[in-house]
Amino acid sequence: MKGIVLISHGRFAEGIKESLEMLCGECPQVFTVCLAGSDSPDAFSKRFLRAYEEAEKYGEPLVFCDIMGGTPCNLALQQLMKKEDTSLISGMNLPMLMTAVLQDAEKALLLQEGREAITDVLEKAMLSSADCEVDED
Repeated sequence: MKGIVLISHGRFAEGIKESLEMLCGECPQVFTVCLAGSDSPDAFSKRFLRAYEEAEKYGEPLVFCDIMGGTPCNLALQQLMKKEDTSLISGMNLPMLMTAVLQDAEKALLLQEGREAITDVLEKAMLSSADCEVDED
């Protein structure tokens, strides 16, 4: 089991963790750090480092952020450049986090899961139902 840190603008990280636990059960190895509009970069960075240190108790942490290039991502990147064997993955979504928690998967699989989860469901359903139609000539 790897430690996981979720970082985001606003309370997104807390919300996605809540959804993750609804589907996967309690996840004590998952920590959240949310950037409030009133936070200074220093305050966020300190909270991030505390969460990262807690996550390290579960092994080398994976860090997931909401947006590449956003303030949470950039501040975490500054801290993680000093560390070895860690990952900072942007565009976090529930399928990739479920895979990280349930399968303790490698980074490549997490990225694949995240990408494959983005799809036009209605289009897929329409194509699937069209494939099932029987020609009545």
